[in-house]
Amino acid sequence: MILDHRCMAILTKVVHAPSHVSAQELMEELKVSKRTVYYDIDKINSWLKDKDIEELSYVRAAGFFLSEKGKKQVKQTLSSFDKVSSYEFSPKERAAWAAIIILTREKSIFLQDLMDKLSVSRSTLLADIRDLKGQLSHFEIELNFQKNSGYFITGEEQDKRKVLIYFLSQVLTNRGWNDLLSEVQLTIQEKQEVLPELFHRSDPDAIYSILNESESYSGVQYTDEVMETLSAHLFLLIKRFNQGKFIKMDPVEKEVIKETNEYRAAQFICNKIESGFQLSVPDDEVCYITTYLLGAKISDYKLNDLENHDVKNLKKMAGRMVDDFQKYACVFFQNRRELERNLLIHLKPAYFRIKYGIELDNPLSRSMQDSYQDLFVLTKKVVHHFEYVLGKSVSDDEAAYIAMHFGGWIDKEGVKVEARKKAAVVCASGIGTSRILKKQIEDLMPFVDVVHVYTVREYDKASLAGLDLVISTTPLSEKNVPVFVVNPILNPAEKESLLKQVQAADNAPKQESIEAVMDIIRKHADIKDESMLVQELKAYYQSKNETKREVDQKPMLNEVLTADKIQFADSAGTWQEALEMSSQPLLKDGSISRDYIDAMIANVNSMGPYIVIAPGIALPHARPENGVKKLGMSFLRLKESCSFSEKPEHQVSLFFVLAAIDNETHLKALSQLSKMLSDGDNQKKLQSAETADQVLEIINQYSQD
Repeated sequence: MILDHRCMAILTKVVHAPSHVSAQELMEELKVSKRTVYYDIDKINSWLKDKDIEELSYVRAAGFFLSEKGKKQVKQTLSSFDKVSSYEFSPKERAAWAAIIILTREKSIFLQDLMDKLSVSRSTLLADIRDLKGQLSHFEIELNFQKNSGYFITGEEQDKRKVLIYFLSQVLTNRGWNDLLSEVQLTIQEKQEVLPELFHRSDPDAIYSILNESESYSGVQYTDEVMETLSAHLFLLIKRFNQGKFIKMDPVEKEVIKETNEYRAAQFICNKIESGFQLSVPDDEVCYITTYLLGAKISDYKLNDLENHDVKNLKKMAGRMVDDFQKYACVFFQNRRELERNLLIHLKPAYFRIKYGIELDNPLSRSMQDSYQDLFVLTKKVVHHFEYVLGKSVSDDEAAYIAMHFGGWIDKEGVKVEARKKAAVVCASGIGTSRILKKQIEDLMPFVDVVHVYTVREYDKASLAGLDLVISTTPLSEKNVPVFVVNPILNPAEKESLLKQVQAADNAPKQESIEAVMDIIRKHADIKDESMLVQELKAYYQSKNETKREVDQKPMLNEVLTADKIQFADSAGTWQEALEMSSQPLLKDGSISRDYIDAMIANVNSMGPYIVIAPGIALPHARPENGVKKLGMSFLRLKESCSFSEKPEHQVSLFFVLAAIDNETHLKALSQLSKMLSDGDNQKKLQSAETADQVLEIINQYSQD
């Protein structure tokens, strides 16, 4: 019996879970049916039985689990897991590994070689090869075959490197270091024809150490994820160096690259590679590795790294993005300087990634777009500033990362719930991911205050004194504080499971209490399976202590902007009069007080026409504490526009007044409004509307989940 990608995901989750894992949780995470989950569990148990390891057990109303002894056995087995003989690759993984193996080949690669490496049939692999050819065309390179030399890829070396990075980011996503070391072994030939002493399992470890040292030269700290994938990338690059496959960089680009701190770090790395692997690395390759370092996600900058000319431009652009985000989302970031700095930490590597065509697969992109659609829509409206600086479009994957930054900071405003417990978040994927995970945790458990955000390396060195729990996106060694392993973006089942686990850690009966009950049972009953009885008693006590948290729903646009709040007028004498007039429905129904209207007018006087979000359209708003009593929105159409300044773009005839109670509840309605107003035809229809029904007809088209 062999395992596939889904079975491995289930087994890993159960092994690292502090409690039971429910079928519902697995269904939502893997997006499969209940039947599929149980089918996979059967496969896993068959594999465990073959390995003479305890099988997964199941407790009704709780889920699947392994004893501590079983978990230890599985971890030991997986640490030396043979992917070639014991794992079934997915089609996506097979195509990626085929490309990597062909690009790093040390001898001729034929179909049979790939069949042996990936353990699939001839017909399956031929289908994968056809799919791979289509993917490679995106990078302007071709997969070819010759009878004598086997498979090979033709095209520019720089494009081949892009392919290598892209497919590595797919197969190594969310892997642990031991798993990564196991997987890169796929690229090592059994009978090497060139320098057989190279490329041992210890080599990626040595490269990892070199990268760790290089941080002092670049003045940055890379994320754990980058350290691992870049180690694997350099490991494969060394194989291309050994074959005489080198890149040529543009001389002008090289001069710019050599001015960066990352170039000094790349020089250090290449010097170490030359001495450790007996290779000569050309200067063009040093510059190429510099571009990868420039595009790598980092955990933090040293302050003196923020004076680079490119970074200064990005800093101004980040400020404009924050300005627009505040305008569209109707929030004011009190600590915006810190927000801009953290946003810049992401935007700088993203700038170089996009500039040099380094494509990374973002596994969180789809989850971000599905779970935080409102934030994603608003982020897409401000990302044009970044695109202008780049001269290129920004992909949804990159936009999703930027949305994570705004999502991680939007909860900084408003009243903060008093925390009863202190927690740390450990995340290997960088600042954006850790911020949004922090927000999810504090939203889910108002009694938890996340006081530290660590990378794995920082966690290993940190003192956990004063912490009650640790929540991590990757398995960790416990240090006298309970560790809960979760996904970076939690689905509903995972939220419920985490809440249960944290509460169970507090409310679960002491072991002596269970033993006391067991003593009574032993006196009066015959026990068929004592271990299962103990597990079910624990699950029962846990379920008795469960509490359910109701999740507030974000209303849609037509629920916030109703017929009684739609007005029409010929003109307004001044913009102040227009604000007064457009706010009246909200004042009349008690959504706002008079103070709120005064605050909006005062804000425009002090900050300028920030409420003019597009030519002809204004979105007046102020802070919730300035007089908002309940969520609401009103609309005013003027036949003759009024002026907020002498500039033509500040002539406004359509007013949408927003009264927000916090920084989140209104986001769904606001994102739907943004979509509606992005269509120029809708603006014309609103301008010519004469009745509330005509306006509502347009609004209803965009008021859907």
